[in-house]
Amino acid sequence: MNVECKKSFLVFGEKVDLLVTGKMTNGASAVMVQTSPPGGGPPPHSHTNEDEFFQVLEGEFEFLSDDKWKPVARGELTFAPRGNRHAFRNCGTKDGKMMFLVAPAGLDEYLEAISLLVLPADEATLQELSKQFGIQFFV
Repeated sequence: MNVECKKSFLVFGEKVDLLVTGKMTNGASAVMVQTSPPGGGPPPHSHTNEDEFFQVLEGEFEFLSDDKWKPVARGELTFAPRGNRHAFRNCGTKDGKMMFLVAPAGLDEYLEAISLLVLPADEATLQELSKQFGIQFFV
């Protein structure tokens, strides 16, 4: 089965393709693909509301969980339950793609909302949206 991209936007400069929206699943889940350059990926964070499943589609990635980075092989499925501090990063030399499924949905709306922000000017708005969506960053 081939899933068509419903929408694309940039989050912190990285392309996110929204494949399955929360509206399509009545809020049950959403599926996205993030394209990250070498060294890219989200900062360590946690979710209050969603569990996340990750799968490397292209490139070389590491995954942070329980304060430890570990390599993740292409095709390998990784799970981050809500409340778990986690992140992924492209540790390769070329752009890579990470697919992630969130359940329930909501992260799709959050990422689209923050894609409109310009940092550092919109830092206060980022903090407010993150709080509203139950996202906490660890810097």
